[in-house]
Amino acid sequence: MLEEDTQLMSLIVERKYRIDAKIGEGSFGKIFSGTNIQTEEVIAVKIEKADDSSLLSNESKIYKLLEEVHGVPKLRSFGKEGQFNYMVIDKLGKSLEEQRVACGGTFTLRTVLALGLTMIKRIEAVHNCGVIHRDIKPDNFLVGNDNLIYLIDFGLAKRFVNKKERHIGMDEGRRLTGTARYASINVHLGLTPSRRDDLESIGYVLIYLLSGNLPWQAIRCSDKAKRYELIGREKMNKSLWDQCISIPGELILFVNYCRSLDFEEDPDYQYLRNILGNLYKHHGYGTSNVYDWDGVH
Repeated sequence: MLEEDTQLMSLIVERKYRIDAKIGEGSFGKIFSGTNIQTEEVIAVKIEKADDSSLLSNESKIYKLLEEVHGVPKLRSFGKEGQFNYMVIDKLGKSLEEQRVACGGTFTLRTVLALGLTMIKRIEAVHNCGVIHRDIKPDNFLVGNDNLIYLIDFGLAKRFVNKKERHIGMDEGRRLTGTARYASINVHLGLTPSRRDDLESIGYVLIYLLSGNLPWQAIRCSDKAKRYELIGREKMNKSLWDQCISIPGELILFVNYCRSLDFEEDPDYQYLRNILGNLYKHHGYGTSNVYDWDGVH
């Protein structure tokens, strides 16, 4: 273990939270499981060096904005301890990426459609608070003990409305925000992300969970910027109808609708729900929230 990790592990935050074990590392900072020493409740603690530009401070403000949203973990605390910033939130279970691997690399259509309906619900609620996520991917959806699907990791999230509740303006020439594999075409083109881009990313996540990969995953290039450019070109120049022959056309309609949205346009979340819900009903799937990982250890 690195010396810094040892230092972090020895922290007792606010004389209330003990840090127990490292469970992950994000694009910034490290994530640990911990314990509320007063109640023995297990929590998660995210930590970053205080001298870095504070992404944790931004994330904690976003969690505060979203505190009433069902399926977003609750912020317990944010502050500074020594040379570290910390944020304490609810501890949850495995990510959809981990569950996908545990289930053999893909999910059934029933599970993917059920997850898609939940993802739309989560992102619509987040958007209704004036926030866009900007890094939608399977790793950022976690399963709670009650099989509730949570949306996490708001480090890159941003308000898309200003203080006067007006939509932000669109800039060009921006670097890619988020994860290239799931990024929208407009984000590849260097345009400011908005609600449409979160939804397009959900479409890619659903195709990925169903088939185990996306057509542009095969692109290899040591130069990151060049690889991002090639991935974007693949998304733009090749039709999903040709690239994803084995998946239901409804998922392609989902992505194509998101791609057709204007920058400030209010997405029709109900239309997207109907696309997935009608396919779910067509197959006669039941309504219980049982997923492929239930019973898989």
